[in-house]
Amino acid sequence: MPGLTHALKDDFLLFDHYLDGRADHPVGVAVSGGGDSVALLYRLAEWGRRPLHVFCVDHGINPLSGQWTDSAARHAEAAGADFTALRWSGEKPVTGLAAAARTARHALLAEAARQADIRVLCLAHTADDIAEARLMRAQGSSVGAPAVWSPSPAWPQGRDIFLFRPLLRQRRDDLRAWLRGRNIGWIEDPANDNPASLRARARKALAGQAVPADVTPRPVRPHVIMASPLADLGLLPFDPKDLPHEAALRLLSAAAVCAGGRDRLPRRDSLERALEAIRSGKTATLAGARIENSMIIRDFGDIGRNGQPELALEAGQETVWDGRFVLETRRDAVARPSGAVRSALSERDRAALSRLPAVLRTVVPTIDFGEGPLLAWPGTDDHCGTVRSRCLVLPRFNAATGAVTRESDLATDV
Repeated sequence: MPGLTHALKDDFLLFDHYLDGRADHPVGVAVSGGGDSVALLYRLAEWGRRPLHVFCVDHGINPLSGQWTDSAARHAEAAGADFTALRWSGEKPVTGLAAAARTARHALLAEAARQADIRVLCLAHTADDIAEARLMRAQGSSVGAPAVWSPSPAWPQGRDIFLFRPLLRQRRDDLRAWLRGRNIGWIEDPANDNPASLRARARKALAGQAVPADVTPRPVRPHVIMASPLADLGLLPFDPKDLPHEAALRLLSAAAVCAGGRDRLPRRDSLERALEAIRSGKTATLAGARIENSMIIRDFGDIGRNGQPELALEAGQETVWDGRFVLETRRDAVARPSGAVRSALSERDRAALSRLPAVLRTVVPTIDFGEGPLLAWPGTDDHCGTVRSRCLVLPRFNAATGAVTRESDLATDV
């Protein structure tokens, strides 16, 4: 298999390029027990330059899933990797099960990676997965195209976590042939042949067809947003006048989701309407954000409808408030938007708010230890060390638009 041997050698070049963090820092690997993920695990083990930590998600759907988790654990042990089993518990939806399982899986993996101090999770998508996703989208699915390097889609669990898919140029059958040559077994999920599944139907329709040698989507930064002095408060500048239409839509989508603290991209029709309004000089709202005077900022009127405008903070624990700020306090406290408590703020804090653009004055975080609200944004007085605040908006936007190109870039975004 000379072609496969050459492709597998290319794996090591990809590993070296993207996984350029500290040599003693572990890399996460999602292993289901199927052929693709098992092959990825052993390829990373052969590369051998970083400790590996295997995560296996038991979706609790198939009665044999516990055995699959045990199989993944044995592969982890054979590869010299640490192992963590995760389980999607609770009731499962009657419709949209595959999408719900995918969302739950990403959230579980991201949270587990964070707890293990892991920044990169390796996933075993192949060229076949890209072709199947393309066919599924043509039939109305919202499934995305796997990319070689992309931020975790889980929010806020996936903040500062990146996904690495080094097998996107390889075929599923070739990977299994490689495993057979090494007497390594794997599990076949019967769901892959279930005609009720769109993914299974796409796989069957594409069986035996050629897949382009390199169909890996590349992260492309459509436009550079210069960091505003107010970026630490969640404001992103946005002026689409010199942008091509598609680039403007992509930039607007990413910026709105990040500024609005949301966990999913807006629909195409909503994007088109918002961009048309902005280009006509009007104010628009999109994905929890407000776009006004070439600025994108959180829409205060939406805060009560998305998440918790009033959030309890436990002492010593990082908590994400409104999808936009990480807050950590030394004492138990309550976080609220400034617009909800402005009249109760001190004269000093009200003066600080008055120096901000009007669109920002209601959407920055405050904390209350029981003695009255205090402003809690980055760069302000830390109230004698009782609170730490970090804004996620600009780092998340940079990650979404391709500014983070490898593991070492992540160190600047924490």
